[in-house]
Amino acid sequence: MAALCAVLLTGCAAQTAAQAPDSSETVAAQPPAARQLTVSEAEQRALAPLRAGCTAALTDEQLSVCAADGTSRGYYVFAISRADGSAAGKAAVDCMTGQVYHYLGDGVLEPYTSFLLYDGDRAGQDWPGVYADENGRTLTLVLQEDGSLSYTFSDGTAGTAVVTGDTAASADGTLTFLLEQGIVTAAGGSVTGNYIAQ
Repeated sequence: MAALCAVLLTGCAAQTAAQAPDSSETVAAQPPAARQLTVSEAEQRALAPLRAGCTAALTDEQLSVCAADGTSRGYYVFAISRADGSAAGKAAVDCMTGQVYHYLGDGVLEPYTSFLLYDGDRAGQDWPGVYADENGRTLTLVLQEDGSLSYTFSDGTAGTAVVTGDTAASADGTLTFLLEQGIVTAAGGSVTGNYIAQ
C-alpha cells in the first residue's frame, strides 16, 4: 500500500533532510503525522457521492502527482463500474487527505463532480452521527441548537466545535475536523485519525 504513494513522476524536487537542532534550542512538540487512508476508506470516499449500485475496484496503477511546492501526492486509483457491471471510468483518491478526483489517465485529474455517475444529492454533508476508526475508537457528533457541534471520543475527549461548511474547529483550537463523504478526519492530539460513519 505504501508503494502506491511512493512512486514519483519526474520533475518532483528531491527533499533534503532537515538539520538536527542544536541541543541548546527548545523544540516545540509537533502534532502526529497524518495517517494514510486504508484502501477501504478510500473506496468508501470514491463511492459515497456516486449513484446507488456503483462498485469500485482498486487498480494496479500507481499515481503520484507533483504539487506546485514540489511535494508529491500519492493516489489510490479505482475502476468504477455501474450497477450493471459496465465500466464507467476511474476515480483517484489522495492517500493522505482523501480528496476524490475524476481520473482521466496519464496523470490528469478533474473535479469529481465531472464524473458521469456523480450524484450531487448523495454528496451532501451531514455532521451528526457516530463514526469509528479502524481501531474501534468512536467519535459521536451532535448538532447543538446554536449550530455548533458537540463531539465526544471514546477515550473521553469531548468539547464543542464551530462548523464552517465541511470543516470544524474545537472552541479551544486544539482539534480540527474535516467531513468528506461520510468520513471525519480529526487532527490534534491522541484522537488524530479517520473516522467512518457507522
